Amino acid sequence: MKNSLYASITVLLFLICVIPKTVSAEDVCYITVYLSSPDQQTTTLLDTDCDGIPDNDCIACTPSYIKDNCPTIPNGPDKGTCLEGKKRGYPCTRDINCGAGGLCSKNQEDSEGDGFGDICDYCDGNGAYDTDDDGLCDGDDNCVYVPNGDQQDSDADGKGDVCTENIPKFSRATSFRGSYEEIGRQIAHAYSDLIINVANLFSLSDAPLAQSIYDEIEPVIPESIKAHMQGLAYGLTEVAPLSYETAWNMVVVGSFFIEMMNLPVPASADGKNEQEGCTAFALSSQDGTFLCHNTDNYKGNEVYNTLLYIVPENGDNSYAHFFAPNFVDAALALNDKGLGITFNVGNPNTNAAVGLPVLFMVRYVMEKASTLDEAIGYFTDFLESGNTYGTTGTILLLVDFKDSSMAKLQIRTEKIKVTYGEELKPGVTYVATTNHYDEDFRDDPDYYYESSWKRLERLMELLNQAETYDLETCWAILTDHGDGEPNNNTISRQGTSTWTTISNIFTPDILSYTLGIPSKYFEVYEAPRSASFTEMQKVQTSFSALPGPEKVLLKWRTASETHTKGFNLYRADSKEGPYNKINPSLITAKGSPERGAFYTFVDREVNNMKIYFYKLEEVYLPDGSMVHGPVRCVPKKVYETEK
Repeated sequence: MKNSLYASITVLLFLICVIPKTVSAEDVCYITVYLSSPDQQTTTLLDTDCDGIPDNDCIACTPSYIKDNCPTIPNGPDKGTCLEGKKRGYPCTRDINCGAGGLCSKNQEDSEGDGFGDICDYCDGNGAYDTDDDGLCDGDDNCVYVPNGDQQDSDADGKGDVCTENIPKFSRATSFRGSYEEIGRQIAHAYSDLIINVANLFSLSDAPLAQSIYDEIEPVIPESIKAHMQGLAYGLTEVAPLSYETAWNMVVVGSFFIEMMNLPVPASADGKNEQEGCTAFALSSQDGTFLCHNTDNYKGNEVYNTLLYIVPENGDNSYAHFFAPNFVDAALALNDKGLGITFNVGNPNTNAAVGLPVLFMVRYVMEKASTLDEAIGYFTDFLESGNTYGTTGTILLLVDFKDSSMAKLQIRTEKIKVTYGEELKPGVTYVATTNHYDEDFRDDPDYYYESSWKRLERLMELLNQAETYDLETCWAILTDHGDGEPNNNTISRQGTSTWTTISNIFTPDILSYTLGIPSKYFEVYEAPRSASFTEMQKVQTSFSALPGPEKVLLKWRTASETHTKGFNLYRADSKEGPYNKINPSLITAKGSPERGAFYTFVDREVNNMKIYFYKLEEVYLPDGSMVHGPVRCVPKKVYETEK
């Protein structure tokens, strides 16, 4: 596994980056043009979707071009996509390819005039996306990444109160229940615009490389992840005008983006990445047990964080984790058995090879492990069975909150080192890390990245200076920035291109967090956000809408029904409504306090290729109700490509 694909990927990267070419439909294309110069030199322009329109402007070229208004979905003279008809979202060369009433988008159609072509404009308003799903397109929203339908702006600075000084106040939090494929579908329904937006930021031109990694390691990818990926792809096609192939490309690029960032693998420690700047530690004392982490990433990426609570129906562990919904793995996670994990990039992972991403194994451990030793066993057994991990070197901190045991795992492609919690002071146990491997684990003795060393030195200084080891102390450490402004070497970190994007502290039941540079977050909002694991477990209902030809299948599942009388369903033509009830009489509850139930309802009063929104009302005894949704769906004849 580890050698053959690495060689082919190195060649593929060279070809993509260096040799201008026109390639097949599965790859990106280039357009050859003349520069406006006396010697008539030629150059090439990237055309990701191969539709004959380049991704970027080239007014001075001959011929001249204005950039593609849908750079990842064809809508140009060479290739088009069905904008109307029974095969909306599928490739076409003329209207008849799209079926009755079809329209093949080949003329950069932009009916709203907002700069986004109709075939990739998923929002009715100014902007292509409603990224936070609050009913307002991004161009009309004063806080794009935090839901705020009221648009409250107390200081009239043009930014909503929930993102003061461009710092989001909280992450969206959602619970998902069912099979792993159903969970993937539900996540796609809940976060479709965000997933599509981020996938396009990653670049769909990387899909062939991501697919080649998937194909190489497919035998060792956990079945839950494969089902989740397929569910995500199907879910995207159900709520957006996308073919399955395009949706799958979005999913596979998102799933392997972190691995692709580490290709080609360096032979030495040269070229250190400023992004690699996370800080993590765990503490246990009479004051409690805490697992603490600062995630450093490209500035602005804090807006993509979501808090997802996953409840599998097959008996696997439930778990909550912070991550963008594009990713199908886990990095900052806590499961219902009291096991918590944090992730740092580990350096240098020299001479690495393609293998199972460590974060895929983190997710599997969240699903299966109940104790610290059991979790460690999953990581070590995988290597001992002759398998390899991928290109992203990793340092994990694990805590079992049931007995306050803890460990640090350093993982390279073929090696692993386990260090259990050590005594910091009498009665105080700890593990701590930044981003460099221990001297006896790294194979490059000359490796040095100042930020990693400086942050670890400061972390150990603060840990030793502390007199108490409670939640307040943990936050004081995560927000520390010395005597000046945060910089690339401080724990609360601000580099040139990256900074701390999320800080989190896990306790046995509470997930406490801030977004953005934590020292600045506390200047604006004073207190961290928190979510109770116990309360997340009490979330009652999952709700989804699946398309069919001139019908929509509405499905929902409850975890328990203590005072539930029944359910009502409502449909609207827009997210804002008005919503009209579609069930003739109350759908009677059939669950119990000990056991929930599964429900379906088919709405046949719909038309193909029209967007509908649905809400579910859960009615309680003796009175009261809770509304779930809305969820979005586009009835259509389904043309699916099996993976």
